[in-house]
Amino acid sequence: MRQEDFIDFLRTLKPNDWQAEVNSRWTIKDVVAHMVGWEKGDCEIIRDTWKTKELPWFYKTTDFDDFNKKSIILYKSYSPQKLIKEWEKWRRNVKEEIDKIGKSELKKRPDLFRWLFEDEDPKRIKPTHYELHYMQIKKSLKKN
Repeated sequence: MRQEDFIDFLRTLKPNDWQAEVNSRWTIKDVVAHMVGWEKGDCEIIRDTWKTKELPWFYKTTDFDDFNKKSIILYKSYSPQKLIKEWEKWRRNVKEEIDKIGKSELKKRPDLFRWLFEDEDPKRIKPTHYELHYMQIKKSLKKN
């Protein structure tokens, strides 16, 4: 799933849809805030990982709760429209960071940058991060 398709889908949501529960802790808006937080973090992660050639921090842990909580708090006051614009802004910034280094150069280091191109992997078995959350949101909307 392309991020643009996910974002286009979010634009179709009604204002009250954003408060639908996705799970016991997160609403749709929280899920989107979480996604924006990761997108924002990607810019720095790409630069630092390219420079140091060290694994990104999220490869070294399975505990992302603190990172996710910070993103949800950071974007709590954003309207859905502003949150979508923020996602698009960080998406453009990520693309710029990729372009500075070169997609082909980054792909030469799948040990460090596989996560950037997971949606392009034809052998992928598991849903991408975007697909996972898209499916969660769709499911939560069916409940309401």
